[in-house]
Amino acid sequence: MHYTLPKTLFIFWFSTFFFCCAHASEIRLEASKVNIRTNEEFSVDLVVSNKELINALGGRVVFPEALLEVKEIRDGNSIIHVWIERPQLSAPGEIVFSGITPGGFVGADNKVLSILFEAKQEALAPISVLQVQAFRNDGSASEIGLSIRDTVVEIKPGDSRTRKEILYDHEKPEPFLPIIASDNSMFNGEYFVVFGTQDKGSGIKQYEIREGRWGRYQEATSPYHIRAQKLNTDIYIKAIDNAGNERLVIVPAPAPLFVWKYYGLFAILIGMIVVATVLYKKRHE
Repeated sequence: MHYTLPKTLFIFWFSTFFFCCAHASEIRLEASKVNIRTNEEFSVDLVVSNKELINALGGRVVFPEALLEVKEIRDGNSIIHVWIERPQLSAPGEIVFSGITPGGFVGADNKVLSILFEAKQEALAPISVLQVQAFRNDGSASEIGLSIRDTVVEIKPGDSRTRKEILYDHEKPEPFLPIIASDNSMFNGEYFVVFGTQDKGSGIKQYEIREGRWGRYQEATSPYHIRAQKLNTDIYIKAIDNAGNERLVIVPAPAPLFVWKYYGLFAILIGMIVVATVLYKKRHE
């Protein structure tokens, strides 16, 4: 008892009391629980509080992979709008992330991502943020110094029942507007489509694209190089979240050349009908 109580109080102080004394501009990890049982799931949020506009952020979250297993990484409702490197496991015990928010963001408690862990064995498990880079939305992308506040959880012996954190998400990803563009520095100047959205529940899992009414969807990332460079085909884009909900957006063909191609034939056909009608009337007068 003399050992357990001080250790618990230490964790409580580290995770809650120090929160009240947080630096004005910081990035921190917030655990949903600090006392965990083995085989129990819990979540850790990565949160930014800042007084200056930030439009780019990146870094790493590290943890003891012998003690903690990542079950899911969620970026739903993230303050980051466009991921350069979507949060993912890059190595055992390491999650990397980087992204931008056009126009920037400011304020307290801006959630960047959430990690769902499962405790594997009894121990103290520290979770840290490293190599953080944040840049101002000032036109010159000057770097902002953020203080870092890590967290630690205590894993205790558990029972035979596994406690799960269940995420209920029945909502589709947010509506979005894809943009077709071209740039000499990309795809040899050919057309591409840019797209992206958010999901406030479980986060975006992937995008799928189909060119034309028929065919199969294929997984794609933005920007996507358009195969039909004549832009005469509708483009179907699906955003799929981690719960399986889908949002379908159809980009109408900007230049439906096939329609114009048949307008001439249609006009000829109408002309033939008119001529045939006139000849028929003359013949029966």
